[in-house]
Amino acid sequence: MRPAAASLAALAALACTSCATIQVPAGPDAADPACADVVRSAPRTLLDQSRHTTSSQGTLAWGSGDEAIVMRCGVTPPGPTSKMCTTLTDEHGREVDWIVEDDGSSDGVVRFTTYGRSPAIDLTVPREVAGDQPSAAALDLTEAVSGISASRNCLSVQDVQ
Repeated sequence: MRPAAASLAALAALACTSCATIQVPAGPDAADPACADVVRSAPRTLLDQSRHTTSSQGTLAWGSGDEAIVMRCGVTPPGPTSKMCTTLTDEHGREVDWIVEDDGSSDGVVRFTTYGRSPAIDLTVPREVAGDQPSAAALDLTEAVSGISASRNCLSVQDVQ
């Protein structure tokens, strides 16, 4: 094989390894038509990570390997909770409430789950990708997620006093 052809073959092989399908389990309601709308309208990039192919319906991934940001639509909607719940509002005034679970480690994963929407959406954001701003990934999904109507909202301390 000529050197130029060998180099092209090596580059093609390398490019294919970065395009591997990311294995993501589907949520129980992933076939809900609202999930198809979310997947269709989600951004092509998230936190400077490109979208990659996933193995299941209603799922998306940006980035690759252990550093992939993963979204699963069709997860079981959470009920009332004492976990941290926050409202993220995009520049167009669209709001989405998210339950936030953070293990607190600098190399861990922050999990966001929509609150008050069915089907619910689960988003995992590795700190290695997001640094100290993992909520930026959830905020960037506001337009896509806000197409699912909210039936409940996060409550503040003032709401329950």
